[in-house]
Amino acid sequence: MLGATASLATLCLATPALADPTGFVSLGVGPTSLEFDGGSPDVVDGWAIEALASGAYMFTSVLGAQGDVRFMQRTLSESSDDLTLSNFDGALHGFYREEGFLVGGFVQIGRDNADYNGFSDGETNRSYLGGEAQVFVDNLTLYGQGGMQKYDFGSGGPSLGLSGWFGNLEARYFLTPNFSIEGRVGINTLEFEIFDATLTTVSAGIGAEYKFDDLPLSLFASYDYASTSFDQGPSNEVRDHRFLVGARFALGEDTLLDRDRNGASLEAVKPLGAPLVGFMLVP
Repeated sequence: MLGATASLATLCLATPALADPTGFVSLGVGPTSLEFDGGSPDVVDGWAIEALASGAYMFTSVLGAQGDVRFMQRTLSESSDDLTLSNFDGALHGFYREEGFLVGGFVQIGRDNADYNGFSDGETNRSYLGGEAQVFVDNLTLYGQGGMQKYDFGSGGPSLGLSGWFGNLEARYFLTPNFSIEGRVGINTLEFEIFDATLTTVSAGIGAEYKFDDLPLSLFASYDYASTSFDQGPSNEVRDHRFLVGARFALGEDTLLDRDRNGASLEAVKPLGAPLVGFMLVP
């Protein structure tokens, strides 16, 4: 009886450590641009701001869930014309994580809004369903993510449906437990549901993050590039550039390496709102 009581007490003391939620909130800002390469080549510059909140919860020592909420807004200007693109996303991940790897799946929904000179110029509803995995090798983390996606694009008239698939690969390396660098590549396709045509996007990015040892605060910088092309008609292409610098505030995460191996280490799919809306606006 005393042995069983002691075992129960030990379990109760251990359980809160597994159940403590972890996560972070972040805010970044930086320059952005869209390059139109079609019948009338053009470059439109502006600024982007991104807010992100992610949290993870471990139900057992190996089973957990993570939620992400992200908002991004870009304001692009040319002459007297202004285009504002807003993206809002929510994602929920479920995963199994051990010492050397993680496997899981996720669902995500999002919405894009375009505002041109103060008037609504289109709205896109998005949904994603996919799987993901991570492999941990010393200070290196390899992260793969892929699945299906669906876009419903409307601009004041009938909705235009697109569906396809996506795949992303990312490598993170921790120079120290609180200093990381990363590189990523991705590809996805969107096929029009009413006729035989495909939008293909390839993307790449780099980033770095440094966390202060005695503070729950880190600074980051990232650059992301995406190129969206159309396989029908004239050779049109929209290239998207985005550079962000910002800060993250950690909740229950001791180091960046601790976040990667034990906390909110998964990511929501980045939307194609800017390239997609930009492609629809190619002159």
